[in-house]
Amino acid sequence: MPLNEENDFGEISISENVLKDLVFKSVEGYLKEQKVYNEKIQKDLQKSIKITINDDASVSISLKVPAKYGQNIVEFSKNIQKVIKDDLEKIAEVYVSNIDVSIENLVKPEELEEEYEEIEETEEETLENEESPESEKEDDEQKDKNE
Repeated sequence: MPLNEENDFGEISISENVLKDLVFKSVEGYLKEQKVYNEKIQKDLQKSIKITINDDASVSISLKVPAKYGQNIVEFSKNIQKVIKDDLEKIAEVYVSNIDVSIENLVKPEELEEEYEEIEETEEETLENEESPESEKEDDEQKDKNE
């Protein structure tokens, strides 16, 4: 059941899939920030997110995430809850009534460190490639001005 709002111009509807995507992006960003992220975690996270729209139009969320070994798990979980709540309420203007975070496993930092470095290198290469055509265009424009 999507969230609906009527106003003078018509109706606005936000589907559960959109809410699920917003939750995923919020948690993904936080996990990357904490360096607790790889392709397997990404796939597992996407599958684990459950959205329930309650009778009062509030939203309940449940999800499963890994935590980094040696990290305060309770604090980590609270931060995930906060990120989700803040993002959903800001972006979709929905009231989040409940967020259940289940820590399914622990990952050792050294296991993810190499993968995370590879992800960062790939992202840097992508950015460099995206910047390249623009800088070439700017160089061409500068040459035209000089001629």
